[in-house]
Amino acid sequence: MKRTRTLAATVFGLIAAFGVVLLGADKPEHPSPLFKQYCAKCHGEDGTGNTPKGQQLMARDFTDEEFQASKSDQSLIKTVTKGQEDMPPFGKKLSQSEIESLVKNDVRGFSKKK
Repeated sequence: MKRTRTLAATVFGLIAAFGVVLLGADKPEHPSPLFKQYCAKCHGEDGTGNTPKGQQLMARDFTDEEFQASKSDQSLIKTVTKGQEDMPPFGKKLSQSEIESLVKNDVRGFSKKK
């Protein structure tokens, strides 16, 4: 009887743990490691641009609803790829899919209208 309970508890624990992994698998980390590496120095991990470098360069605030509404994904992808004003281009450092992920998951992830 004790062995059955132990086996049942083990199986239940594995199912619960596996379920948690599965539920979290489709939710990307926000901000992503790429954002932290390439963007956070200016835009901040919270997307506000409230960093010393961000304030110096007047980095965009990704949490601003007007900013989110005024920019298309294609426009943001182009800016990340080719750069703009004080923002350097990342088209040679990052793949197209990495840039698209940064825009769709990170920049858009700061939107207050999720």
